[in-house]
Amino acid sequence: MKQYILGQTEHYDATKMRVWAFKQVSDIIEGIHCNLSNMAGGYPFEMGGRKWNNSEVAYLCGEFSDGTGIDIQRELIGTKSGYAAKRFIKAKYLERVRPDFKEFRLQWMLYVVWYKCVTHEDFLHKLLSIPDDVTLVEDTTTDTGGSAEIWGCKNYEHQRVKNAVAEETRQRLEGTMSKKTLEAVIGVECCKVQNVGTWVGQNNIGKILMMCREAIKENAEPAIDRALLESKHIIILDKELEFSES
Repeated sequence: MKQYILGQTEHYDATKMRVWAFKQVSDIIEGIHCNLSNMAGGYPFEMGGRKWNNSEVAYLCGEFSDGTGIDIQRELIGTKSGYAAKRFIKAKYLERVRPDFKEFRLQWMLYVVWYKCVTHEDFLHKLLSIPDDVTLVEDTTTDTGGSAEIWGCKNYEHQRVKNAVAEETRQRLEGTMSKKTLEAVIGVECCKVQNVGTWVGQNNIGKILMMCREAIKENAEPAIDRALLESKHIIILDKELEFSES
Protein backbone atom coordinates (compact mmCIF):
# COMPACT_ATOMS: atom_id res chain seq x y z
CA MET A 1 0.00 0.00 0.00
CA LYS A 2 1.35 3.43 -0.93
CA GLN A 3 2.51 5.56 1.97
CA TYR A 4 1.12 9.05 2.52
CA ILE A 5 2.57 11.37 5.14
CA LEU A 6 -0.06 13.59 6.70
CA GLY A 7 1.13 17.04 7.69
CA GLN A 8 3.94 17.13 5.14
CA THR A 9 4.04 19.82 2.44
CA GLU A 10 3.90 18.39 -1.08
CA HIS A 11 4.74 19.64 -4.57
CA TYR A 12 2.69 18.03 -7.34
CA ASP A 13 3.83 18.97 -10.85
CA ALA A 14 0.62 18.68 -12.87
CA THR A 15 2.57 18.69 -16.14
CA LYS A 16 4.28 15.43 -15.16
CA MET A 17 1.63 13.57 -13.17
CA ARG A 18 -2.11 13.05 -13.33
CA VAL A 19 -3.64 15.46 -10.84
CA TRP A 20 -7.37 15.91 -10.35
CA ALA A 21 -8.02 19.15 -8.51
CA PHE A 22 -11.51 19.44 -7.04
CA LYS A 23 -13.16 22.41 -5.35
CA GLN A 24 -16.83 22.96 -6.19
CA VAL A 25 -19.44 20.31 -5.44
CA SER A 26 -20.39 20.57 -9.13
CA ASP A 27 -16.90 19.68 -10.42
CA ILE A 28 -16.86 16.93 -13.04
CA ILE A 29 -13.49 15.57 -14.16
CA GLU A 30 -13.30 13.08 -17.03
CA GLY A 31 -16.95 12.22 -16.52
CA ILE A 32 -16.72 11.65 -12.77
CA HIS A 33 -18.61 13.96 -10.42
CA CYS A 34 -15.88 14.97 -7.97
CA ASN A 35 -17.98 16.30 -5.11
CA LEU A 36 -15.41 14.95 -2.69
CA SER A 37 -15.05 17.80 -0.21
CA ASN A 38 -16.33 17.71 3.34
CA MET A 39 -18.84 20.38 2.40
CA ALA A 40 -20.55 18.13 -0.15
CA GLY A 41 -24.07 17.13 0.84
CA GLY A 42 -25.88 13.97 -0.13
CA TYR A 43 -23.61 11.58 1.74
CA PRO A 44 -25.04 10.98 5.22
CA PHE A 45 -22.98 8.43 7.13
CA GLU A 46 -22.75 6.68 10.47
CA MET A 47 -20.02 7.23 13.03
CA GLY A 48 -19.89 6.95 16.78
CA GLY A 49 -23.39 5.52 17.03
CA ARG A 50 -25.14 8.38 15.24
CA LYS A 51 -25.91 9.56 11.71
CA TRP A 52 -24.16 12.63 10.29
CA ASN A 53 -25.44 14.74 7.40
CA ASN A 54 -21.93 15.57 6.19
CA SER A 55 -18.32 15.03 7.21
CA GLU A 56 -17.66 18.74 7.84
CA VAL A 57 -20.05 18.85 10.79
CA ALA A 58 -18.59 15.63 12.21
CA TYR A 59 -15.08 17.06 11.95
CA LEU A 60 -16.08 20.38 13.52
CA CYS A 61 -17.68 18.61 16.47
CA GLY A 62 -14.21 17.25 17.23
CA GLU A 63 -13.00 20.79 17.81
CA PHE A 64 -15.40 21.09 20.73
CA SER A 65 -15.10 17.53 22.05
CA ASP A 66 -13.51 17.98 25.50
CA GLY A 67 -16.87 17.79 27.25
CA THR A 68 -17.37 21.54 27.59
CA GLY A 69 -18.71 22.16 24.09
CA ILE A 70 -21.81 19.96 23.96
CA ASP A 71 -23.98 23.03 23.42
CA ILE A 72 -21.87 24.02 20.41
CA GLN A 73 -21.99 20.48 19.03
CA ARG A 74 -25.79 20.60 19.16
CA GLU A 75 -25.75 23.84 17.16
CA LEU A 76 -23.37 22.36 14.60
CA ILE A 77 -25.46 19.21 14.19
CA GLY A 78 -28.59 21.33 13.76
CA THR A 79 -27.25 23.23 10.75
CA LYS A 80 -28.38 22.43 7.22
CA SER A 81 -24.93 22.33 5.64
CA GLY A 82 -21.25 22.00 6.41
CA TYR A 83 -20.67 25.51 5.09
CA ALA A 84 -23.23 26.98 7.49
CA ALA A 85 -21.73 25.03 10.38
CA LYS A 86 -18.25 26.39 9.71
CA ARG A 87 -19.21 29.91 8.67
CA PHE A 88 -21.89 30.72 11.21
CA ILE A 89 -21.44 28.36 14.17
CA LYS A 90 -17.73 27.59 14.52
CA ALA A 91 -16.87 31.23 13.80
CA LYS A 92 -18.78 32.29 16.91
CA TYR A 93 -16.90 29.99 19.24
CA LEU A 94 -13.26 30.05 18.14
CA GLU A 95 -12.11 30.78 21.68
CA ARG A 96 -13.75 27.53 22.85
CA VAL A 97 -11.96 25.18 20.45
CA ARG A 98 -10.15 22.65 22.62
CA PRO A 99 -6.52 23.80 22.94
CA ASP A 100 -5.05 20.43 22.00
CA PHE A 101 -7.11 19.96 18.84
CA LYS A 102 -4.18 20.53 16.48
CA GLU A 103 -2.47 17.54 18.09
CA PHE A 104 -5.03 15.12 16.70
CA ARG A 105 -6.98 16.96 13.99
CA LEU A 106 -5.39 15.05 11.10
CA GLN A 107 -6.16 11.67 12.65
CA TRP A 108 -9.66 12.83 13.55
CA MET A 109 -10.26 13.88 9.95
CA LEU A 110 -8.94 10.53 8.72
CA TYR A 111 -11.28 8.75 11.13
CA VAL A 112 -14.29 10.83 10.03
CA VAL A 113 -13.67 10.42 6.30
CA TRP A 114 -13.00 6.70 6.70
CA TYR A 115 -16.42 6.17 8.26
CA LYS A 116 -17.97 8.27 5.52
CA CYS A 117 -16.38 5.90 3.01
CA VAL A 118 -17.37 2.63 4.65
CA THR A 119 -20.93 3.55 5.68
CA HIS A 120 -22.12 5.32 2.52
CA GLU A 121 -22.07 3.01 -0.48
CA ASP A 122 -22.38 5.74 -3.12
CA PHE A 123 -19.42 7.67 -1.76
CA LEU A 124 -17.39 4.47 -1.56
CA HIS A 125 -18.16 3.63 -5.20
CA LYS A 126 -17.33 7.17 -6.29
CA LEU A 127 -13.92 6.96 -4.63
CA LEU A 128 -13.25 3.56 -6.20
CA SER A 129 -14.20 4.90 -9.64
CA ILE A 130 -11.25 7.30 -9.62
CA PRO A 131 -8.27 5.80 -11.49
CA ASP A 132 -5.37 4.48 -9.41
CA ASP A 133 -2.84 6.80 -11.03
CA VAL A 134 -4.79 9.96 -10.14
CA THR A 135 -3.49 12.19 -7.36
CA LEU A 136 -6.43 13.90 -5.70
CA VAL A 137 -5.92 17.50 -4.64
CA GLU A 138 -8.35 19.85 -2.97
CA ASP A 139 -7.95 23.21 -4.72
CA THR A 140 -7.64 25.91 -2.04
CA THR A 141 -5.90 28.49 -4.25
CA THR A 142 -8.53 31.17 -3.70
CA ASP A 143 -9.21 30.31 -0.04
CA THR A 144 -8.01 32.90 2.45
CA GLY A 145 -8.34 30.93 5.68
CA GLY A 146 -5.26 29.95 7.64
CA SER A 147 -5.86 26.24 7.03
CA ALA A 148 -6.04 26.46 3.22
CA GLU A 149 -2.59 24.96 2.66
CA ILE A 150 -3.11 22.38 5.42
CA TRP A 151 -6.12 20.69 3.88
CA GLY A 152 -5.46 21.46 0.21
CA CYS A 153 -2.95 22.98 -2.20
CA LYS A 154 -2.52 26.21 -4.09
CA ASN A 155 -1.60 26.55 -7.78
CA TYR A 156 -1.70 30.12 -9.05
CA GLU A 157 -0.78 29.21 -12.64
CA HIS A 158 -3.71 26.79 -12.76
CA GLN A 159 -6.02 29.50 -11.42
CA ARG A 160 -4.76 31.98 -14.00
CA VAL A 161 -5.51 29.58 -16.85
CA LYS A 162 -8.94 28.76 -15.39
CA ASN A 163 -9.77 32.45 -15.16
CA ALA A 164 -8.78 32.91 -18.80
CA VAL A 165 -10.91 29.93 -19.88
CA ALA A 166 -13.87 31.25 -17.91
CA GLU A 167 -13.59 34.72 -19.45
CA GLU A 168 -13.21 33.39 -23.00
CA THR A 169 -16.21 31.08 -22.56
CA ARG A 170 -18.32 33.87 -21.09
CA GLN A 171 -17.53 36.27 -23.91
CA ARG A 172 -18.18 33.63 -26.56
CA LEU A 173 -21.50 32.34 -25.21
CA GLU A 174 -23.02 35.21 -23.24
CA GLY A 175 -26.47 36.03 -24.54
CA THR A 176 -26.96 32.63 -26.21
CA MET A 177 -28.27 30.88 -23.08
CA SER A 178 -29.53 31.56 -19.59
CA LYS A 179 -27.09 32.83 -16.98
CA LYS A 180 -27.46 29.61 -14.98
CA THR A 181 -26.70 27.44 -18.01
CA LEU A 182 -23.75 29.63 -18.95
CA GLU A 183 -22.23 29.29 -15.49
CA ALA A 184 -22.64 25.51 -15.71
CA VAL A 185 -20.87 25.45 -19.08
CA ILE A 186 -18.07 27.62 -17.69
CA GLY A 187 -17.69 25.18 -14.81
CA VAL A 188 -17.37 22.26 -17.22
CA GLU A 189 -14.73 24.05 -19.29
CA CYS A 190 -12.73 25.06 -16.22
CA CYS A 191 -12.70 21.47 -14.94
CA LYS A 192 -10.85 20.48 -18.11
CA VAL A 193 -7.85 22.51 -16.93
CA GLN A 194 -5.93 19.86 -14.98
CA ASN A 195 -2.38 19.72 -16.37
CA VAL A 196 -1.07 23.19 -15.54
CA GLY A 197 1.43 24.38 -12.93
CA THR A 198 2.53 22.88 -9.63
CA TRP A 199 0.29 22.30 -6.63
CA VAL A 200 1.88 23.22 -3.30
CA GLY A 201 0.45 22.46 0.14
CA GLN A 202 -0.02 19.67 2.65
CA ASN A 203 -3.10 18.38 0.80
CA ASN A 204 -4.28 16.41 3.80
CA ILE A 205 -7.83 16.01 2.47
CA GLY A 206 -6.54 14.67 -0.83
CA LYS A 207 -4.15 12.32 0.96
CA ILE A 208 -6.87 11.08 3.29
CA LEU A 209 -9.18 10.32 0.38
CA MET A 210 -6.40 8.42 -1.40
CA MET A 211 -5.50 6.54 1.79
CA CYS A 212 -9.12 5.46 2.14
CA ARG A 213 -9.35 4.49 -1.54
CA GLU A 214 -6.29 2.25 -1.28
CA ALA A 215 -7.37 0.74 2.03
CA ILE A 216 -10.74 -0.22 0.59
CA LYS A 217 -9.08 -1.88 -2.38
CA GLU A 218 -6.76 -3.78 -0.03
CA ASN A 219 -9.68 -4.79 2.21
CA ALA A 220 -7.90 -3.08 5.06
CA GLU A 221 -8.17 0.04 7.21
CA PRO A 222 -5.98 3.13 6.72
CA ALA A 223 -3.33 3.78 9.35
CA ILE A 224 -5.58 5.57 11.84
CA ASP A 225 -3.74 6.34 15.06
CA ARG A 226 -6.48 4.98 17.28
CA ALA A 227 -4.27 5.14 20.36
CA LEU A 228 -3.85 8.89 19.91
CA LEU A 229 -7.58 9.42 19.44
CA GLU A 230 -8.35 7.23 22.46
CA SER A 231 -5.97 9.29 24.60
CA LYS A 232 -7.82 12.51 23.74
CA HIS A 233 -11.13 11.40 25.31
CA ILE A 234 -13.27 12.71 22.46
CA ILE A 235 -16.81 13.38 23.64
CA ILE A 236 -19.65 13.80 21.13
CA LEU A 237 -22.76 15.07 22.88
CA ASP A 238 -22.94 12.91 26.00
CA LYS A 239 -20.86 9.98 24.75
CA GLU A 240 -17.10 9.45 24.84
CA LEU A 241 -16.04 7.63 21.71
CA GLU A 242 -14.09 4.40 21.85
CA PHE A 243 -11.32 3.80 19.32
CA SER A 244 -9.78 0.53 20.46
CA GLU A 245 -11.86 -1.59 18.08
CA SER A 246 -11.32 -1.44 14.32
